[in-house]
Amino acid sequence: MVGALAGYVLEKFEQDRREIYIYDLAVLEPHRRRGVATQLISTLQGIARDIRAYVIFVQADYGDDPAIRLYEKLGTREEVLHFDIGVD
Repeated sequence: MVGALAGYVLEKFEQDRREIYIYDLAVLEPHRRRGVATQLISTLQGIARDIRAYVIFVQADYGDDPAIRLYEKLGTREEVLHFDIGVD
C-alpha cells in the first residue's frame, strides 16, 4: 500500500442529502506526485455518486502547499472559519 484515504459520510438532518468529509489522505513520500492521491479521490467520487452524496469536502492547513495545490486542481476553494471546541 502506498496511499490511503479515510472519510466519513455525513447525513444532513435538515435536507435529504449527504456529504463526504475526507478526514485523512496520505501517500508515502517516494510515491507522491504520481497521481496516487488524485486516483484515491477519483475512486471516492465514484462512491459518492453511488450513494448520491451532494459534495466531497476536505480541509487543508496553511503552509501545506502540495495539498492545497491538489485540492485546488480538483475542486473549488472556500474560505471558512474553523473552531476547535475543547472537551475539558
